[in-house]
Amino acid sequence: MKIWKYKRLSECSNFVSERTSNIAIDNYISTENMIENRGGVKEAAALPDVKSTSAYRPNDILLSNIRPYFCKIWFADKKGSCSNDVLVVRAKKEIDSKFLYYVLSDQNFFNWDSMTSKGTKMPRGTPNAIMKYSVPAIPLPTQQKIASILSAYDNLIQNYKKQIDALQTAASELYKEWFVRFRFPGYQNVEFENGIPKGWKVERIGTLYDSTSGGTPSREHEEYFQNGTYPWIKTGELKDCPIIETEESITDEAIKHSSAKLFEKDSLIIAMYGATIGQLGINKMKATCNQACCVLRPKKEKAFGIYYLFHFFKENREFIIGLGNGAAQQNLSQVLINKLKIVNPNKEILEIFEEKESMFFEKVYHLQQQITNLTQQRDLLLPRLMSGKLEVKK
Repeated sequence: MKIWKYKRLSECSNFVSERTSNIAIDNYISTENMIENRGGVKEAAALPDVKSTSAYRPNDILLSNIRPYFCKIWFADKKGSCSNDVLVVRAKKEIDSKFLYYVLSDQNFFNWDSMTSKGTKMPRGTPNAIMKYSVPAIPLPTQQKIASILSAYDNLIQNYKKQIDALQTAASELYKEWFVRFRFPGYQNVEFENGIPKGWKVERIGTLYDSTSGGTPSREHEEYFQNGTYPWIKTGELKDCPIIETEESITDEAIKHSSAKLFEKDSLIIAMYGATIGQLGINKMKATCNQACCVLRPKKEKAFGIYYLFHFFKENREFIIGLGNGAAQQNLSQVLINKLKIVNPNKEILEIFEEKESMFFEKVYHLQQQITNLTQQRDLLLPRLMSGKLEVKK
């Protein structure tokens, strides 16, 4: 084990104060399109109505300066613009920029950032305090070796994410081809009535599915959330990736003594209100969810497809949300969801579709498991490499 010497972040990097008028949807970064837990970034939903913003370059490190406990960080691979709530850190010549990115990706940094932040409801990082964070003062070749080791994990994770994106695109296209454009197997020989294939029906979701909502066990009983048996899904974990991933589980006792309900695997969970309204996903094991979620299960006598329903909600999200009620923002409800009308295809076509979709979703599930394992390995390795507890061979 080596004992590293340390220097302050201010000695090896600067905050960037450059401005740019090059504001585009594919390069604009704000706290809203930075993904928590070191997830990088996604495309922005909208652009600010301003003439210039902060600028960043390739190899800069972008940090969300709001609610630092969300651990939002990104290593820039292009130049672009960002909001004032995003800090841009640029490494000096004597430090490898990718190594510095991993230093700031360490949970110890986010703990420091959170501890020194100001504010209660919307805590913000303190730039002066951030620049006092300790960075290992180690030779450049060692920095590059550490960055290379950790990058190998991230490259694999990104590769798996691209495969998931490709699978989701293929699954979505199959749905559109069969049930939007009506080019399903044998469509050439099918007659149409009222805009849909003859023999298909338009029915309310409530006649085809059983619905329920979840509940939240009391946080006063910490034991309800320790060594839990069943995943507990929150609306923030519904992100349109077909398979839901959740970090918390609850116990049998929590279910017995609260409004939480246990539902079967392969159920569809929909966020009914809040920032993620309309987002959805499918669980791959028995689980529970909070009260802001609606859970849909096919009625046994109907044997209606859960994957078909997933695509229906995803493709019609804006329309469905628009039917909701609420003053400040639209809210969905079980009653509204049950009243929605959906095309009920014939049994043969639906069975073929569900079989094909299940293969897509199973592949996504296994790739997500690979990503989770790699992420855990990387996050365990990172602090050991940064502290010198794990020796790096030349």
